[in-house]
Amino acid sequence: MPKAYRVTKRELQIGSRKGETVYNVSPVSYGVLGSDDVARQIAAESTASPGDVKNVLDRYAYYVVENLKKGYSIELLGFGTLYLRFITGRSVTAEKDATAALVKSLVPGFRPAYTLVNKNRIYALVPDKITLVKYNGRVATEDNSEDTVEQP
Repeated sequence: MPKAYRVTKRELQIGSRKGETVYNVSPVSYGVLGSDDVARQIAAESTASPGDVKNVLDRYAYYVVENLKKGYSIELLGFGTLYLRFITGRSVTAEKDATAALVKSLVPGFRPAYTLVNKNRIYALVPDKITLVKYNGRVATEDNSEDTVEQP
């Protein structure tokens, strides 16, 4: 299935082009597939039942959180690495003042897996070839494609 995009319009607010209207494209998602959907898809291609798959996904999520809590980063089978990042309020000029008090919150981070080919990053989660279609309010099909993008 192709990846849809929508055209977005905005007016520049700063710089020498202030007040100019510019257009860009942004991705459109057709929705979110939940654990039940994923479990059914995986079960259809394996010997596991949807319930078995959901149990594994549930335990995996639990152990990701538990091991992040212990200070580990978690590599996800070629998808990438989950880790915790700090949101800090400010920097300090003295090393002695750099303490845990600077951390305002923790947020999950994700670094997608990639390989280098001719100095270009090829991300494991991005298809080798994908068709881009302009969003027209409905799920796109192959027959209304506009552009094809290939990874370098």
